Amino acid sequence: MPTTQRNLGFSQLRVGIFVLLGLGILGFLILNSTGDLNPFQKNLHLKARFPEADGLREGAEVELAGVHIGKVEKVTLLSSDSPDNARVEALLTVDQKLDGQPITERIRTDSTAEMAATSLLANDKFINITPGTSKGAAVSENHVLETASAMSIEKLTETGNEVLQQINKIATPANEILTKANNGEGTLGRIVNDESLYKNLDTTVAETRSTMLRLQTTIDKVNSGRGSAGKLLNDPQLYDSLNRTVSKLELISNDLRAGRGTAGKLLSNEELYNDTRAAVADLRVSAAKINGIADDFKNITADLNAGRGTAGKFLKDEQLYNDARSTIANLNNTTEKFNSLLGDAQNGRGTIGKLLTDETLYNNVNQTTSNINQITTEGTKLIYDFRQNPKKYLTIKFKLF
Repeated sequence: MPTTQRNLGFSQLRVGIFVLLGLGILGFLILNSTGDLNPFQKNLHLKARFPEADGLREGAEVELAGVHIGKVEKVTLLSSDSPDNARVEALLTVDQKLDGQPITERIRTDSTAEMAATSLLANDKFINITPGTSKGAAVSENHVLETASAMSIEKLTETGNEVLQQINKIATPANEILTKANNGEGTLGRIVNDESLYKNLDTTVAETRSTMLRLQTTIDKVNSGRGSAGKLLNDPQLYDSLNRTVSKLELISNDLRAGRGTAGKLLSNEELYNDTRAAVADLRVSAAKINGIADDFKNITADLNAGRGTAGKFLKDEQLYNDARSTIANLNNTTEKFNSLLGDAQNGRGTIGKLLTDETLYNNVNQTTSNINQITTEGTKLIYDFRQNPKKYLTIKFKLF
C-alpha cells in the first residue's frame, strides 16, 4: 500500500531534513570555494575613480600586482562637477589579509589603481593595484586610491589613426619629391638620374678599393719586417736599444731623486732652495721698488701733462715756446750777420778785413812787435844790470866849480 502525505512518518521527515541540510552545506562549500561567499572573512572597502567605465562592471576582478584579492562591488556614475575629471567611481571589496598579513601592509596611500583589459581584444576590464612603499601610510576604510589609465584597444586604435593621418600628410610631399626625382628635377633628381655622377662614384669606389689594397700590402710589409716601419716594429736590436735607454733614464731619475750630480743638487739641495727663496724675496722687493718708481714716474708724467713744475711749464707754456722761437730766430739772424762779417773780413772789407788781409799793416805790426820785443829785451838787461850793480846808476857826482 503506497504511502500518502497524511501517513508521512517522522523517519521520512528526518531524511528529508537531512537531505536539505546536506544540500545547503554543499552550496555553502561551493560558494566558499569560489570566494563569493565567506561569512568568516572580513573585507576592506576601497574606492577608485576613472574618467569612464570603459567596460568595467560589477563583479570584475581586483588584483594586487596580478594576485586576486577581491572584486568590484559597485560601479556608480559621479556628478559632472566632480574634481580631477572623474566621472565613474568603483567600490572595491578586498580581503583584509593576504598570505597571513594585513592587506594594508601591501596597499598604501601611494598605491595606484589601474584599469586594464583582460585581453587585448576583450572589452571586459579588471582593476590592478600596485603595491605601495614604506613612504606611504596604511589605507583606511573607503580610501580613494590614485588611478592610472592603461593602454586599451580603443586607445591603440586612436593612436594608430593619428599615426596614419600623420603618415598620409607626410606621404603627399614625399610622393611629390619622388616624382620630381624620377623626372630628374632638383638635387635628388640629378643625383638619381645623372650618369656622370654614377661614373664618378664608380671611379671613386675603384680608387678606394685600390687604396685599400695598397694599404693592406703596406701592412703586410710592416708585419713581415720589411721597410723602415717594419724594422721599427720588428727589429729586436731597436727594442734592446730602447730598453737600455729607458734603463738609463731610470738611473738618471734615481740620481735626481737621491740628489746626486748637478741636476740632483739643484732639485734636492735645501740651501739652494733657501737661496732661491731669498732671491725671489729680493726680486719681490725690487719689483715693489720698481712699482714705486713707476708710480712716481706716472705722477711726474701727469705733472708734465698738466704743465706743473719747471719741466711741465717748459713743455706746456705757450709763451715760453714763443720766446724760445724768438730767441732761436734772433740767434739765426746773429749767425747770419756773423757769417756776413766773416765773409767781409775774408774779402778784406772793413777794419777787421784790412787787419786780416793788408800785407803792409801786417809787416808794420810785425816790425812793431819786433821793436817791442827788442825794447823788452833791453829793459830786461837794464833791470838785470841794475840789480847786479845798483851803485853804477845811483852814484851822484856833485861839482861846485
